Amino acid sequence: MTDSHEIRLANDDAPQQDNRWLQRLSYTAVIALAIAFIIVGAIGFGLSIREAQRAAMRVNSQSPLNQIVLALHNYHDHYGQFPPAYVADENGRPMHSWRALILPFIEYGNLYDQYDFSEPWNGPNNSKLADRMPRTYWSQSEPPSTMYTNVVLITGPGTVFPGAQSTRLDDITDGTQNTILVTETAGSTIPWLAPRDIELVNGIVPLGNSEKLGRPAISAVAWRRPWVAFADSIHCYEIDDKIPPASLSALTTIKGGEAITRDKLIQQDLIR
Repeated sequence: MTDSHEIRLANDDAPQQDNRWLQRLSYTAVIALAIAFIIVGAIGFGLSIREAQRAAMRVNSQSPLNQIVLALHNYHDHYGQFPPAYVADENGRPMHSWRALILPFIEYGNLYDQYDFSEPWNGPNNSKLADRMPRTYWSQSEPPSTMYTNVVLITGPGTVFPGAQSTRLDDITDGTQNTILVTETAGSTIPWLAPRDIELVNGIVPLGNSEKLGRPAISAVAWRRPWVAFADSIHCYEIDDKIPPASLSALTTIKGGEAITRDKLIQQDLIR
């Protein structure tokens, strides 16, 4: 991202008003209603309270990804491009995360105003915000945290978020329905302001236990499958751990030309 773009962000107070996508859906009402139906229905069918709670958390854990998809599209509507995965300094080192850039688009404009883009994400001023993570960056399936996010992008060459460069919807020639925009990682130790996400490893997307893999990976708590959200809608999909690495990687490229599609993987019960 260029310096001019940073200035534009810092001086532009319009993003919080430009919520065309956000106006299409009330998350709180929809999620609360869904959870209520699940709990009542589960208990009615004889499931335990614990099973009912897990069923509710499973649905509720989609909400952060839904909100992030909308925020990313709002950002795109406003700037004509998605935010970069990170803003780099003059030496190319990651300095600021996309999570800081989209704060006005998740209704945290006040927190955005307190963030200092002239210093690194962990600088003296920005460190004061370390324990003020918006709930949008946390899934209720995970232990409560005000510092560590489990909402992540998939970054690397050929993805929607290759690094310090921005992409546009028009760049996604593989089809937005076949391109993952955001996902989650379990047991995360990623500070929410850190310019860090899931990175491709030799073109392959890490999937599974992050601790065992030694890096952030698409993952969820043990009793459910991880969610991913695609660039075409706010609907979340579960990823099966048996999905072939090449198939999962194909869902991260914007113009790889692969024959693999989301619909085909749904038919194979690898995405639900």
